[in-house]
Amino acid sequence: MTLRFADWFSGKVFLTSVPRRVGYAVTATLLAGTVAGCGDGNETQRYADRVRVEGFTLVKTAYANGEGRSYLGPAGDGVPTVTAPGLTLTRGGTDLSYLFYDYLATGQGTDSDTGTCQVTVYEIRDRSKAVDYLDDDLNSSQQQSVRQGTSRIVQIDVLCDAQADR
Repeated sequence: MTLRFADWFSGKVFLTSVPRRVGYAVTATLLAGTVAGCGDGNETQRYADRVRVEGFTLVKTAYANGEGRSYLGPAGDGVPTVTAPGLTLTRGGTDLSYLFYDYLATGQGTDSDTGTCQVTVYEIRDRSKAVDYLDDDLNSSQQQSVRQGTSRIVQIDVLCDAQADR
């Protein structure tokens, strides 16, 4: 069958079939890239994904010059148990506490996939401000438990060398 220019406009050629095929190909490529490891975040985000805080639940993730993670857990004092590949933390720091935060620990971790990463663990001192900061990331029961002091919010910031150089 020979197609003429007029056939494109007469309905003999379905114009929608080409874009649909292209759409399928693009979708398949994106899905394959995600499965293969492309698009899984930068080094900082990947390392932060490996951080665990024993007894705490991740409630918020934010990226701005490093990855910030907010965790909700039981009330207490001091540093909760934080684990990640090659992570070594030191309690406190050199005058790192401010009016709004108590810096609990600083340190670094390393992983072959991410390089060396700086990790800071801190707590928002004022419980009402912690709830305000997390706003819709906490349900009403969680907000109430933080305000009453039966739960607390621990923040963990991660910045890996690859992002720090940018």
